[in-house]
This record gives sequence, structure tokens and C-alpha cells, in this order.
Amino acid sequence: MHHRSHLPSEFGPLFGAQVAFACNADQVLYSGSIAQTPLPNADLYLNGLLVRYCDEATAARRKSSTTWQLKVENAIAPLLPHGQAVIENVAKELGVSRRTLARRLASEGLTFRKVLNSLRIDLAKRYLQEKDIPISEIAWLVGYQETSAFNHAFRRWTGNTPKHGIASLSRLTTRT
Repeated sequence: MHHRSHLPSEFGPLFGAQVAFACNADQVLYSGSIAQTPLPNADLYLNGLLVRYCDEATAARRKSSTTWQLKVENAIAPLLPHGQAVIENVAKELGVSRRTLARRLASEGLTFRKVLNSLRIDLAKRYLQEKDIPISEIAWLVGYQETSAFNHAFRRWTGNTPKHGIASLSRLTTRT
């Protein structure tokens, strides 16, 4: 999605000849055979855990979410770890203007901030249940570049720090 006036020389050997900038999405396409390549440093436990949590969160939300809330949550999820979960990016992903997205969420009694915080809280709850995931990684996974920002948000949501939040997970509600 980024604009570049020229192709950096390092990109050719890494990505091949077909590199394009100023596109609608950041993506890399691989041939199907690449899936068979072993990853010597892969964390299979963490990958399985994160896939399971996302599947569980999505399944639970499908039952209780209205159409636009679910669409927004699905658009936010891949943007969180990259710090790109802002209404402009989500609206673009969904093919509507920022104002249209805000109106559609408002018709469901929601705001973008409420949907974003609700998703962050749900994901943080799941990640905190796993003792092997450091707080800094949880902060990144739910869209915070700094652990301190995640700590402040978590305290705002729960009244506790993430370290003490595990005990209060059952009481976790949004305070926005």
C-alpha cells in the first residue's frame, strides 16, 4: 500500500521481479509448494494457540454480533498487530467511507472505538490465560506498540494491571 518512486535493489532477490507499490493491500503471494517448506524456528504451540483463540472469538461473536459489528471486527483483527486498526483503514477495507461506517455502527448502538476496545479486551483475556505469552507480545497482538500503553488501557478496562488482571478476567468489562 506504500508509495515508492523506485524499487529498492534488495527487493529483487527477496521478492522477485513482480513487486508493485501503491496497491490496495499489503500482500505477498507464494506458490502452493511453499507450504511444505520447513520453518526451523516456528513456534507451533503459539501458532496453534492463536489460531484456536481467533476461531473461538470469531465463533462466539458470530452468535451475538450484528452484521456491521462482525464485519468491522473481522477487518480489525489482521490490522491490530501492525498498529493499523484505525477507522479509516477499516472503512477502506469494507468499501465504505468513514462517515458511512460510523453511521452503520451507530445504527447498531456502537462506535468504532467500542468495537475496537471490545475486541482488544476479548483477545487480551484469551492471551493472558496463557502463561507462556509475555505481556509485551500480548500488547503487540492487541495493537499497542508500547507495553506501557497496553498496561494503561488494561487498567482503564479492568482497574488492574495485566499481571494482576488474570484474577479479574471474569469481571473484565469495558470502561470507555
